[in-house]
Amino acid sequence: MDAQARSFTFLGNEGAVRIPFFQRAYVWTEENWDDLLTELFDAKRNHFLGSLILKQQKAFIGESKELLVIDGQQRLTTLSVLIKALYDSFTENLQKTVLDYIRHYLFYKKEITDSDYLIKIQHSHLDADAYQKIIRSGIDIASFPLDGNENRIVKCYEFFISKFTEKTEDERKRLFNLILTPENKMLVIIDLAENDDEQTIFDTINSAGVRLSSSDTIKNALFQKAIQIYGNQETAIELYRKTWEKAFLVDEETVAYWNTERHTGRLMRDNIEILLHCIAVINGFYDPDEHTLSDIPKLYKSRVGQFKTKDDLESFIKEIKDYAEIYRDQISPLDNSTLFSFADNTLRLFHILEVLQVTTFHPFILFVLKTFKHNGPELSRLLSNLEKFVVRRMIARQETKSFNKLCKEFIKDPTTILNRINETTDDQFISGLKGITNKNAALLLFWTELQRRHKDHKFDTKELKYCYSLEHIMPQGWKEFWHAIPEKKKANGETMLLEEAKKDRQEKVYWIGNMTLLTSSLNSSLRNFVFEKKVNGEGKKKGMKAYAALSITKDDIVSKFDSGDVIWDENKIMDRTDAITREILQIWGNVASIQL
Repeated sequence: MDAQARSFTFLGNEGAVRIPFFQRAYVWTEENWDDLLTELFDAKRNHFLGSLILKQQKAFIGESKELLVIDGQQRLTTLSVLIKALYDSFTENLQKTVLDYIRHYLFYKKEITDSDYLIKIQHSHLDADAYQKIIRSGIDIASFPLDGNENRIVKCYEFFISKFTEKTEDERKRLFNLILTPENKMLVIIDLAENDDEQTIFDTINSAGVRLSSSDTIKNALFQKAIQIYGNQETAIELYRKTWEKAFLVDEETVAYWNTERHTGRLMRDNIEILLHCIAVINGFYDPDEHTLSDIPKLYKSRVGQFKTKDDLESFIKEIKDYAEIYRDQISPLDNSTLFSFADNTLRLFHILEVLQVTTFHPFILFVLKTFKHNGPELSRLLSNLEKFVVRRMIARQETKSFNKLCKEFIKDPTTILNRINETTDDQFISGLKGITNKNAALLLFWTELQRRHKDHKFDTKELKYCYSLEHIMPQGWKEFWHAIPEKKKANGETMLLEEAKKDRQEKVYWIGNMTLLTSSLNSSLRNFVFEKKVNGEGKKKGMKAYAALSITKDDIVSKFDSGDVIWDENKIMDRTDAITREILQIWGNVASIQL
């Protein structure tokens, strides 16, 4: 390895400068471009812009030499686009004056006698088209509408062109001369020898600019290993295009999907990082009890380093591709527009996990979806068992710290879920319904409603969106208007004192039988009103009757009220809790029915 301070003019002595096919796309943003211009226009600064890691490729006699960019493609690309934007901002006469410099540093010829100039920096397919158009002739901005989705390199060029309109020609000429002055050694060029470990050097030095993501580092490790095993780059490129590119980079929509972030507990992570985390857990080289998420890249590199044959490597890369297809097809993001039906067991599981904010079992789910994809009944049974385990454990308010350990256990032997389900008794589960949080109650009531619609042919609509408001029928602030408290008995038959009765009422407000779902929240001033006003509304304020689209509200409460059952008290809460609990146990209980 040889490291020297060099100017941008080092490019003049090179032929093709190729960015490896598996490198990430151009990712710099306006903040990076603005920082670069601020640095370059500041005459008091020394303009050190970072390092480039380069590796000269072997060239046979008669072939032009080729330079491989191991690291630094972001700043190298940006500087070349900056030079081209400066050139395009010059007058026609000035362009003629500096044309030879543009050809010397941004283009090359395969042969001295060739008439064609080829673009020197060769990008991967993700950026090649935009970059070539800019370097070859500049961009006609009118033909590239600013819809927010254009290539980042296009945006980079447009940014520089816009900024240069604010500068005088003398300022732009000074900048052009500054960048192309051999004495302005603003880069450290690290030339790797043939036997240098480029991956290790790459990981050590990559600290400036926009850091590689975990997925970029893992991808680089995989295909550097492919080049090493195959002994040539062409075969590695073929493998890359059949696997990684097809799974993650085939088009802009695919790239956007894998870069989309989603919540995993308290963190936001993009889809590809979640996927690679799951695969590491499935394969057993990521242990949640021993490792952190920041360890994943080095764990992958360690795993890849163990591969000795092309079959080992190809099998592992194919496994990643297969899991990626399952992940994208099955683990879809959910929002308020998603339609749920009780018959869709997989979607129900994902919805429940999302609401309960449980992501620990995604590796197990992915494993099951792949392993049992040709065994529908077994797949459905395993996913239903996991759903039952999670719901029962959460509603019974049992510890969840062991979920990481249990995920590994379930992957090793999926049948052990049944044993874990039985660790939560139905009595513990039922007890959890008597003091349930609003979030958990809304989830259970929603799926109870969908179960009714699934079982009863009287319902035309079997699918619903998860967009309802939870309402306590007897309000949490019941003391304001709900004065009548029925006589109550203790377990020993004695009559409760008034304070005891009030405490009992306060507890029953949070039983699931006192909760329902409305299509819209009630007016805050109506929320604490007596039962009659709360159902019918008052004046222009609409009551529960106006928002009772669901059976759990319309049939359980409003219809009975219209039929003359106008009292809602603790006895009604207990009765409805018993009824709702029976329905809930049909979904998540150990038995189909229970004596309450």
